[in-house]
Amino acid sequence: MTKTAVSTAAPGQEVVYTVTLRNSGPLTQTVTLTDVLPPQVELVAADSALAYNPADRTLRWTGEIPPGQLDYSLTSLPDGLPYLDLGDYGLPNLCDPFIATGGDCDETAVTFNLGAEGYSVSLYGRRYEQIRVSANGLLFLDESPTGDPHWLPTTTAPGLRLAALWQDLDLTGGGRWHAAILSGYLTGQEVFYAQWQDAPHAANPDLTSRFAIALTLQQNSQSAVGGEIFYLYDHISQPDALITAGYAIGLQDSAGQRGFTYAYAGPDAPPRSFPPAPGTTLRWQPHFYGADYSRSFAYRVQVSGAVPETAVNTATTTWSDGRTEWATHYLSIRHQTYLPLVATAGDVP
Repeated sequence: MTKTAVSTAAPGQEVVYTVTLRNSGPLTQTVTLTDVLPPQVELVAADSALAYNPADRTLRWTGEIPPGQLDYSLTSLPDGLPYLDLGDYGLPNLCDPFIATGGDCDETAVTFNLGAEGYSVSLYGRRYEQIRVSANGLLFLDESPTGDPHWLPTTTAPGLRLAALWQDLDLTGGGRWHAAILSGYLTGQEVFYAQWQDAPHAANPDLTSRFAIALTLQQNSQSAVGGEIFYLYDHISQPDALITAGYAIGLQDSAGQRGFTYAYAGPDAPPRSFPPAPGTTLRWQPHFYGADYSRSFAYRVQVSGAVPETAVNTATTTWSDGRTEWATHYLSIRHQTYLPLVATAGDVP
């Protein structure tokens, strides 16, 4: 909630206040707005949606505000973020436990409990304390994806996907796979960083890739708005062979209804773009869109207070999920002083 108006006004002057409410949550909210006029002003006019009670000098509104639609916008960072090989820092290869027990590192995934360390990640309006990392080059949270990449988004294969370079990878005989929470990688933020180092394609071991995903994390937060997603690319050994083998870069929500494909080659859609060049960083930023999740109310008053006084009034909202919010405005009542504009003869046309 925000409340805006001019900061200074003279006695007799009219002032317009604007109160704006925004629903950044995932559900429709029933909201009650109350705004009590200070004694130094008198109401002149108000939006028809606002009910005014002169007995207690209060403006009120109750109604529903639907949620905004959350999606991600894509930009490419010109300088890029540094690609880190976590193996250089002593972190183990995530494939080791699978191979040590006689298995392989093909079609495998590891679940990370971020909540155990007080962290969470918000994606498409939902907050998660666990995240799964697939050996096939993507993060997911719902149904386990297969090794065959598909166009994003698609309702025929629902499930949240963050596909940095989704391929059919097999790290049993080579390559490494790491993940960790990093401090200091981005200023003022912790990130979850998953990395694939020289990961070979299952059908072509000579086709290898070095890339990573970095997610900004929340700590001790209940917000579902979300942070940023970064895809980093260090090297793809055979870009043409990757196009032939098939891959997908993009993301989709759990329902498979929202998302975007940045680059793709595969059977279920026409090819799009090309594999990223070394040093590329793709940045996905969350934003809300839609006309209904924001509601503004305006009313006009006339200043009746004396000089010098300050008119203080606070708008309050109560939301159906139990939240209460306040927005206070301070109006200084002062005589206006205008400085004269002086022009010399040479300045006059």
